[in-house]
This record gives sequence, structure tokens and C-alpha cells, in this order.
Amino acid sequence: MANDVVLSARVSKDEARQLEGFAKQQHLDKSAFIKKLLHESLDEYKVKQAFDLFKQKKISFGKAAEIAGKSLAEMIELMKKYDAYLNYSVDDLKEDLKNLEGI
Repeated sequence: MANDVVLSARVSKDEARQLEGFAKQQHLDKSAFIKKLLHESLDEYKVKQAFDLFKQKKISFGKAAEIAGKSLAEMIELMKKYDAYLNYSVDDLKEDLKNLEGI
């Protein structure tokens, strides 16, 4: 908790009720549930951003996996969900292997 930071946000009464209801269903207090949602959302956002950059050919597939915090196998599994395809050359493979050596 020493590295934790307190954030605040305004939500509607309806959103607050929904958060409380879902927290109860998960047997969590509201704060723990919001933290869980935030963690899941940030994880999803990182993956989406990584695939967006990959599809724009701004980064390699290996770099996308690194940004997303996923293994190459996990990224391959997620490709269909994010409508991404490999246009993978030998040079791309060499770059990805070089990036993996540094991990």
C-alpha cells in the first residue's frame, strides 16, 4: 500500500448503485471492486493500444506483446478479437527475436 495513490471520480447515482450491487455479488467491498474493474480495464486498454499500433505498422508484433504485457502466444490468441493479422516477414521475425533477447 506504500505505493498506492488515492484517486477520486464522480459517478452518477445509478452508476454508484450498480457498482455497489456488483461489488456485493462478488463479495467485495466497493473500493476493492472498483480497483478490480480499473485493473481489468487498464489491461484491456493496453492490449487495444498495442494492437492499434501494430495494425498501423508503427510497431512489431513482439513490441505489441511487450506493450500489452502479454506473451506472443497470448497475443496470437487475441488477434481475432482485435481484428489483427500477421503480415510477418523474416525481418519481422528477426526483430521480434532480438526484442525477446532483451527481456
